[in-house]
Amino acid sequence: MLLSRISVVSVLLLSLGGVVALGDHNPLLSQSLVQNPGSSQPRLRAQPKLMEELNFTEEQKQELQAIHYRHKDDISKHEQALSKVKQELRQLLASPSSTDESLRAKHQEIQQLQQQLGDLRFESMLAMRAIMSIEQRSRFSELMQQRRQSSREPLPNRSSIEEPR
Repeated sequence: MLLSRISVVSVLLLSLGGVVALGDHNPLLSQSLVQNPGSSQPRLRAQPKLMEELNFTEEQKQELQAIHYRHKDDISKHEQALSKVKQELRQLLASPSSTDESLRAKHQEIQQLQQQLGDLRFESMLAMRAIMSIEQRSRFSELMQQRRQSSREPLPNRSSIEEPR
């Protein structure tokens, strides 16, 4: 049961967080969501807290899980295809025989896949959003705003820390 709750919140965070990140135009946040899907371990620890914060009913949890299962295969296929095409572009860039035209074509293919993946995530997010109450949406928005602000906080100034010589 805990695993299903984690998967529900996982897709909710990825979908809504991804859309929030795209709407905010924060390239670091959106890159971390898109390029590091396997690094979700730190988020897993925070998800039960999010479930509590949003106070989902059992019915909502079941509906969210159903949405997750409906979209996960398509999203996964698009992520794999995007990864493959990005690798192909890297190979083309390294190849002395590749042309500007072939590089542009591969770049265009990547852009199309990214658009399709974004559309899939957005549709998933809309379906999940429809399940949430107005209060839950508002609270979720607050939590995402806090998350964005904490991700923007500057790193400590390392030059102020004197290093031993």
